[in-house]
Amino acid sequence: MSFARFLARLTVLLPIATFALGACGSSAAGGGAEPAAPATIPPVAQNAPNALASHVAVASPGNAPPPAATSRPVAGNFPAGAMIDIPAGTFMMGADDQDDLFTRAKPVHEVGVAAFAMDVSVVTVAAYRGCVEAGKCSEPKRYDASDRWGRWCTWGQGGKESHPVNCVDWDQAVAYCAWVGKRLPTEEEWEYAARGTDGRKYPWGNAEPSDQLCWKRYDSKAETGEGTCPAGSFTGGDSPFGLRDMAGNVWQWTSSGYSSDYGHPRSNNARVNRGGGWSNVEPRNVRSANRSWSAPSTRETDIGIRCAR
Repeated sequence: MSFARFLARLTVLLPIATFALGACGSSAAGGGAEPAAPATIPPVAQNAPNALASHVAVASPGNAPPPAATSRPVAGNFPAGAMIDIPAGTFMMGADDQDDLFTRAKPVHEVGVAAFAMDVSVVTVAAYRGCVEAGKCSEPKRYDASDRWGRWCTWGQGGKESHPVNCVDWDQAVAYCAWVGKRLPTEEEWEYAARGTDGRKYPWGNAEPSDQLCWKRYDSKAETGEGTCPAGSFTGGDSPFGLRDMAGNVWQWTSSGYSSDYGHPRSNNARVNRGGGWSNVEPRNVRSANRSWSAPSTRETDIGIRCAR
């Protein structure tokens, strides 16, 4: 996690903690134990709110129909905004690892997901520019070579049109997806699209990550790095459904509010983002079950957009 993301999280950590404590009725001062998380969460219920949203028609740019989805993985180059159909299914969501990072991914539970479509890869600078020029999206945080974190923003940086647009907040992500007749995925949809139904750790399977993704591109000690990679350029990391960049490059905003684990209520003071980014160096960070979160106003160098419908 970057220092900038850590600072941003401090602004929402206290409200979330207060919300969670109030919801479960425990008292830290009294030493009360937190209620045990339920063994399972009812299937479908987690996905239901946005399952309805997927059937709402939203005008696409220039009143043209949204790009058609395909049921086949897309090899090589693909059109901007291309989507892949994800069939309805049931999978086991979360992870039961002892690693503290995955405390927030517990308990493992069965989730049913309605059929939907998801972008083959993440939204590029060029694609987002169309929304800005149409007056429907505000500009992301701009590249600034003199800024410690702004130097990794892709907006305004030469040669990055095919790279993920980053340094965008949650509202900007929502606005862009609406402009193209889509929406943000729920985190249930996102994890299902990344893992499929076989419980794999990573989009490509269980093998440890190496050259399947865009990662390890930042040296925290020297504060030097290479930043993002062109969107969809790592074909070896495709998910079971043929989706690219479901691990590495940029984390992706979801529509879901964050909860400390799957047994606690969600709060919209923070939104879940998934997938890992270009600056991550540990395999656990790019696991498909890993959950991260940021305040909706956060504009980070390793967070971008992927839309669903």
